[in-house]
Amino acid sequence: MVVEEVLEELMDKINILQFPIANTSGGITNYVLNNWRHIDRDRFHFDFATFSKKKLDFEETLTSQGCKVHYLSCYAEENEERFIEEMNHILEEGYDVIHLHTSYWKSFLAEKLALRHRVPRIIVHAHSTMVDKADEKERLIAIRHHQEQKKLFHRGLATDYWACSEAAADWLFGEQIPRERIILMRNAIDVRKFAFNLVLRRNYRQRLGLNDCLVLGHVGRFVHTKNHEFLIEVFRRVVSVYPQARLVLAGVGPMEEQIRQQVNDFGLGSSVIFLGAREDVHGIMQAMDLFLLPSHFEGLGIVLIEAQAAGLHCLASDKVPYEAKITGNLDFLPLKEEAWYAWVRQNAEKYHRGQTEEPITAAGYNIVSEIKRLEEGYGRS
Repeated sequence: MVVEEVLEELMDKINILQFPIANTSGGITNYVLNNWRHIDRDRFHFDFATFSKKKLDFEETLTSQGCKVHYLSCYAEENEERFIEEMNHILEEGYDVIHLHTSYWKSFLAEKLALRHRVPRIIVHAHSTMVDKADEKERLIAIRHHQEQKKLFHRGLATDYWACSEAAADWLFGEQIPRERIILMRNAIDVRKFAFNLVLRRNYRQRLGLNDCLVLGHVGRFVHTKNHEFLIEVFRRVVSVYPQARLVLAGVGPMEEQIRQQVNDFGLGSSVIFLGAREDVHGIMQAMDLFLLPSHFEGLGIVLIEAQAAGLHCLASDKVPYEAKITGNLDFLPLKEEAWYAWVRQNAEKYHRGQTEEPITAAGYNIVSEIKRLEEGYGRS
């Protein structure tokens, strides 16, 4: 197809810039890429912006599908002049929509530049409920800045306000945006892909050497938010009673070496399995018996939706939004080791895996139906 034909085809579509994504398989990036897999590509086109310092692992897949990946060399607060120059260059592409995925306020520069370029639709999408910084001093400074910036945010900076949960909406928009103007856009999943499958379970347990094991599982980046340190402390107590217990950890991140050291210090090297970044989380979840998410905070905790879709019995910290509870297989507890250890002992051998497609679809977390809401959101005049 010649360049002129490509341009003509794009002119007939709603062109959307997703800002930003990262070189990861989780979080916001997973949400955006999942939407791209299921959206009507005859009507919508995605390009992507990233702050990644290296080429995205999945860039070739995106470019083969006609997408552009724009690389930004710095954040606005690091070098405002350079950020403006690079962002202006991107926005000169002439997007119909810019979808801004936001965890907490640093500045509104991207919004202001989008307004300057007269982007018709500027969507600010709340995805979190806290600042993800391991250093407490840095976190407190960032929280104060976020709260100050939030007071300055106003309706003139965007056209649409979305959130993954009520808690995320409160965190990012507060009283600045009337609740009736905020749309809850659920982080939907491919429910059938995650549905419990006994054959796949046996296959993965054998492949991972987990036959006859009690398998506790966790999926998430190795960052402060996910609270792996607490998880290892709990598992240390579990394995003292269940020597055949194994802890499966899928994900990568800056704190991985620290967690590996903690595991070694506790003598758990043969009981904890680090799987790294995985594209087959749906299969890994089949191998698990219990799923644990001891996060310090979450915007929603989409991984809990996936785990419930897999029929797993799940335990999450009480810092995770209650909206993540779709089935009767999710419990919440405060971050107290004794309580989590007691829960695992109580549920270690009496869980029942079943099909959960119906309640998850009814709650609005099935990508097949939810993608239609997303398309309506992008296409609304």
